Amino acid sequence: MISRGSIIENTNTDDLHERIRVVFHMKQRNSQGDIINDGEEQTRCEVWAKVLPISAKRTDGYAEKVNEISYRIIVRYRTDILPDDEILWNGKRFQITSPPYDAESRRIWTVIECREMVEDGGTS
Repeated sequence: MISRGSIIENTNTDDLHERIRVVFHMKQRNSQGDIINDGEEQTRCEVWAKVLPISAKRTDGYAEKVNEISYRIIVRYRTDILPDDEILWNGKRFQITSPPYDAESRRIWTVIECREMVEDGGTS
């Protein structure tokens, strides 16, 4: 397991060499407040980032096996990235797993914990 502190402490702007796009869906709600559709995908921002795979696991679900890869993404400090957003990087789509946070509470870096769900291509 990679230590969170060491990654952030050793990060500088030269490490931000991956381009990511943060997207969200415009949600429409009915009169009861239920989401009736996810709407069109919109870009919230496009930024330079440090993208680090931190763990992988395989889960045996009821109907299928799911491979999940967890990532930690570090960007310059931002307050506009929300937990419901998704990250697009290198042809992959990541789901944010926890609210983005201010690393070290110094308003230098924002850390985004996310996961990529990978379909199981084989049978076992």
